[in-house]
Amino acid sequence: MQIPAKKISTALLCGLTALFGQITAHAQNSPSAPAPAAPPAAPAQPAAASPTGAPAAPTSDTASSLDYLYNHKPADGSAAKEAADQNQRAETKGIAADAVGNQGDEDPKFKAEFDRYLGMPEVSKADLDAYQAEFKNISDLLDAGKTVDAWKGLSILAQYQTIDAGISKELANRIGAVWMTGKTSLRLDQLSDELKEDIKRSSWNADLMSVKIRENDMDFQSRKVGRTRGRQQPAQPGGQPNTTDGMAPLPDTGQIQGKLQLTEEYVTAMEAKAKIKVNELKQQKIFDDAKKDYATYITTLFASGRFTHVVLAASFYQKVFDEGEYPADMGNQVNQALETARDVSSAVDVFRYKADRKELEGATASLKEAFAKSELNPAVLGLERPLKEKVAEYRENLSKLQNLIESRDFSGVDTLLANLNNSATDFDSSKAKAIVNSVKLDSQLRLGQAKLAAQQGDQKTAMEDFQSAAEAWPGNPDLQDKATIFFNTQDVKTQSTTEFDRLVQEQNYREIFDKQLAFAPAIHGDPKREDQLKDALLKIKDAEVAVEKANTLMMNGDSFGAWETIELESKELPDDKKINKMLADLSGRSAEFVSAINKARDAEGRNELGFSLTWYVNAQRQYPASQIANEAIDRLSKKMLSSKS
Repeated sequence: MQIPAKKISTALLCGLTALFGQITAHAQNSPSAPAPAAPPAAPAQPAAASPTGAPAAPTSDTASSLDYLYNHKPADGSAAKEAADQNQRAETKGIAADAVGNQGDEDPKFKAEFDRYLGMPEVSKADLDAYQAEFKNISDLLDAGKTVDAWKGLSILAQYQTIDAGISKELANRIGAVWMTGKTSLRLDQLSDELKEDIKRSSWNADLMSVKIRENDMDFQSRKVGRTRGRQQPAQPGGQPNTTDGMAPLPDTGQIQGKLQLTEEYVTAMEAKAKIKVNELKQQKIFDDAKKDYATYITTLFASGRFTHVVLAASFYQKVFDEGEYPADMGNQVNQALETARDVSSAVDVFRYKADRKELEGATASLKEAFAKSELNPAVLGLERPLKEKVAEYRENLSKLQNLIESRDFSGVDTLLANLNNSATDFDSSKAKAIVNSVKLDSQLRLGQAKLAAQQGDQKTAMEDFQSAAEAWPGNPDLQDKATIFFNTQDVKTQSTTEFDRLVQEQNYREIFDKQLAFAPAIHGDPKREDQLKDALLKIKDAEVAVEKANTLMMNGDSFGAWETIELESKELPDDKKINKMLADLSGRSAEFVSAINKARDAEGRNELGFSLTWYVNAQRQYPASQIANEAIDRLSKKMLSSKS
């Protein structure tokens, strides 16, 4: 979010809406947040306590001031109030993030990981050198074709746990698994060789049988012709030849048996050929699956940032599968891994150079770039801890600066900016100074406008400007003095103190919360009342947390949990209207569960422990996560057991 300092100052000097208070001021005048009717003013009379102990009604001017401060503002929970708060928080956060540069927009997950890295000790140079030497030795063995020796070297790499994290051992296991598939393929080759021998034998037998059958067939035909000629008789009536025994010649049974054996040999040969084909398909599938699984593992290494192992695993791929080139995807991964390693090394060199020149802003950016690309790169792992501590301290100061600006606490900003400029010569503090000075100027202008409006009798405008000044810069040293003068002039402080005491006695913490801006200056310096105000604000804060939790549960469809959350909170604030209203609404949505809890409580109150326990169990069955039911079941069970004993 870019907001030039010159533009902010011009806007302020022209009387535009306050930098931090503009959203709230707009919401106060919005028709979407109607103000409740002011209480009727009492007749003018000397300030004295009423018979009931209530304070006398304030004068008309004081009543006008209190009426605006207390009543003319967006109601809690209204759309105007929520929109104002959200917009103001977003704007404030954006301005603060812009003041400290890119760190303000860091991803929380990356920030946590990077901060953890900055606090870790470096990996020793001796370990890094030894690891790199072994890595090079494995690469040389692969180039020399000594794949098995290179594979054995992976176990040495795996011993450097801080650097390697055991990835090399897993790579060795993957390669071993590929070789095991090779043994399976070898067994299939042996089986195919045996089948080929069977085919040869069957073909040889078939050839021999075929020759023998042809010879037998020729001999049979010759004998058949001779027998027919020697035995032929005169033709019978009808022209049919006759034989001596009156029957046709029978075929040779040996010849038929030979043909059947020949057919069986052919079938045996065909079956063997089919099995060989199946084995070939199995071998190809095993080989393809092994290549695919190994390539997938390299992709996993690449995705996890293990770029050094990507290059090493790809080199093993070429040797293990006897491939001249990488597959297209694997080649791209190898190239990107090499380029990333080069970029990371360059970024670390730039970091060292800038850190030596005390240019920590640029140095931090370079280190973040290197870490984001490959946090496992040896150059990143081996970065000395003292250098990382400088970055950590610089980032911590930036974070403090962002928090101070975001919370508009400018008391320590100047000192912090001086420290940043001293430790990081390239840090530009002009933007942060411009934002701080603009906000301070706006707060001062608002205080001056409030004073003029009060002098002119325009209480409403005075209160608007005073509240805007307080919201813009709560730590303004003139704020307390002007507040004291303003409230003393209008007799507001006395009235506020009296009303505060009444609300504390009534335990009306919600109204104290709503009017905290008026009460804070009035009770400043009174330790007892300050503690009471703090206690009231904490109670309402807890109530608001419970409301938010209940709303979240309702959005998730857990109406029972939402009711129970508000029910438990209502015990702390039994008279809070917001809590009671929400409790009534949720009771209707969870009628069956609420009824079971109420019946159980009533029975417990009558000391009907068994009946009460039954209803608590019924409630637990409806909502197993119920804190009320589970605690009651445990309590009653112990009580019943102790009474029996």
